[in-house]
Amino acid sequence: CWKPIMTSADALLDRPSPKRVASDLLLAIAFGWFAYTMSCWLVPPVTQAAGFGAEWQLMSENPFRDRGLFPHRALVPFVAWLTGLGGNGYLGFTHGLHALMLISVFFVVIRLRGRYLDALLVTFAVAITAPVQMYKLHWSGYTDPICYTLFLWMILAARRPVVMWSLLLVNLANHELAVFLVPWLWFLRRREDSRWQLDGICLGVVLAIYAGFYFWVKANVVETYSVDYFMANPLFPGGSMVVWNLAAVHYTCAFGPLLAVLAWHQHTKNQTGERWHLWLVGLGIFVIFCIAFDWARHSNLILLPLIFAATRFLAVNNRNRAIFIGVLLLTQVLFWIVPPWAPTAWPTHEMVEPQLMLIPTGVLVPTTAGIGFGPLSAVLNNWLPMVWKLLLTIHAIGLTIWCAGWAWARYENRAASPGNSHAS
Repeated sequence: CWKPIMTSADALLDRPSPKRVASDLLLAIAFGWFAYTMSCWLVPPVTQAAGFGAEWQLMSENPFRDRGLFPHRALVPFVAWLTGLGGNGYLGFTHGLHALMLISVFFVVIRLRGRYLDALLVTFAVAITAPVQMYKLHWSGYTDPICYTLFLWMILAARRPVVMWSLLLVNLANHELAVFLVPWLWFLRRREDSRWQLDGICLGVVLAIYAGFYFWVKANVVETYSVDYFMANPLFPGGSMVVWNLAAVHYTCAFGPLLAVLAWHQHTKNQTGERWHLWLVGLGIFVIFCIAFDWARHSNLILLPLIFAATRFLAVNNRNRAIFIGVLLLTQVLFWIVPPWAPTAWPTHEMVEPQLMLIPTGVLVPTTAGIGFGPLSAVLNNWLPMVWKLLLTIHAIGLTIWCAGWAWARYENRAASPGNSHAS
């Protein structure tokens, strides 16, 4: 059980001097920007906003319009407008947000007591996978990077409840999905302090302020994707069944062998009660997909437990660092062979092309507001029989990757067990 106040040895984060914080931050800026530059060399970004990105770009020209798709998701367009980077400068602004996210990844790993080399490797792992590369082609102009960055900052603020819950309020102004990770944020706080009363007050105030903001916008601005739309076009259960499967496919194809590190973290004896990171973030993602259809976006929140898992994996020994470097190289080679970033990328496109797969099978139902979703029977009787072979193949690959991480954790556990001649 948790102590009333965690000791420095038990706490999630280290307690560096101000001088050390400053030097670490400078390194984070340098290496985070370098990692983003390398990611752009691997996958050059497009020069035009895609999908909802065009709406956010339009909002960045005038964040005070009286109508829009989702005027309550105003944070990034407002900041772009405020800094003079709205309109034509908006895409460059979002590229800067990705660099900021990678800077934050590096800094978080250091605060989790990782070495500088470890921080660089984890930063590269995020840079070459979906949380960065998917937004070069498929989701150009989207505001998700600031969502991930704010969650990373909340890790850093885990021992300061007022700061951490205030960051949640800022994150909600970017996208309301942030509320689904409240159980994980609560867990972060308990890693630093078992006292919860102040957290309850702060969380209640944050939710009340955001609810007031949201319903004020809803009453004064004409919006397309308000709560009314989602109530009128429920995704669950039929659409959710499709999205849950596609999210699993996304993990296999857009994170690749790096998923083995998550499996290792779940099965190693070297973790310190941190298995809950994956479970609680995973729960949030699962619930999000009871409402939202964007599986290749919101599933990228898995980067949060991946950062913890990779940091702990690298901290074991140099052999694990060598393995991690090999995994990074293998992952990138696979991405060169089968690039997963474009909207028409295999294998997802073969399963969700709207005119050939989703609409004819009844999974998607065109409505006056855009799209609705069919019943579970349409998924089970129409869509699944058409895609099950491809779906099963990808799931089998994902399971193989997971088993590789499990096997390595089991090997290390045995080697470290008492009485083993190879134990260090």
